[in-house]
Amino acid sequence: MDTRWKNRGSLIRNALGLGLGVGLLFAATPGIAGDTTDKGCTWFDGVESCPVDASKLSATNEGLLVESTDGKQSGVSLHLEGATGWDAWLSPLEPDGSSRMLLTYIGAQPDGTSEMLERVVVARSKAENQGAIYVDPSVHGASTYTVRGYVGGKLAFERFGVAPVPESFGGPAGPGDDAKFSRLVAFPGKWGSGHGVIAGPNGEGCTPGLDFPFPRPVRFPDHTLSVAVDLVTFRPEGVQSHSHALREVSLQGVGMQSFTLQKVARTP
Repeated sequence: MDTRWKNRGSLIRNALGLGLGVGLLFAATPGIAGDTTDKGCTWFDGVESCPVDASKLSATNEGLLVESTDGKQSGVSLHLEGATGWDAWLSPLEPDGSSRMLLTYIGAQPDGTSEMLERVVVARSKAENQGAIYVDPSVHGASTYTVRGYVGGKLAFERFGVAPVPESFGGPAGPGDDAKFSRLVAFPGKWGSGHGVIAGPNGEGCTPGLDFPFPRPVRFPDHTLSVAVDLVTFRPEGVQSHSHALREVSLQGVGMQSFTLQKVARTP
């Protein structure tokens, strides 16, 4: 296990103690997130943040408000050139049948070109009747994932060879509809912080993560349950990325009028 996950466990506890809520780690190319050039970009916690598509950004007492201007989706692109890790805290969200969060991860290769690392959706599963993490195996061709769970920064379980199950989710049309998403794990209640690093526990590439305000079990495609955890990470097996750092991260709330970034942090 990479000690960076222990550090992130402490970071999560400190953030939750301050009432900061949720965090995520992702990266995306401008082409995927949408053209954000000269469209109301701002700096938030030292990170350049730009609205995606028909969205606007504004400062509030709670943080950076990401708001839709067309009632369809709200999104933000965070410029993270050179970062090896990233965290962001949002107001806790509980997946429902009318909205979802699309997370797209893109890295920077040594020659300066971009590389898609992962594309993830957090939505409500019709089959499980609760929230779920969906992955897009077509990004890299992986058929199985390694899933790890942590409590307070300590490894609680490790499961190899988890095969996601193809499953469509409801809600309005939006970005990512052309992808073939599959359900990796399901979970009850709200999702909290997500965290990740560009070189995972064994240097195998991008390892995203998602955590919860309180420990809870996750449900695997074979219907077995894990022990209760507050952070789950997942990485594709048999995949070696070429990226040495992150380039951008996009968060796109399809069917969400707004969401708030309360805090962001990057590594280094």
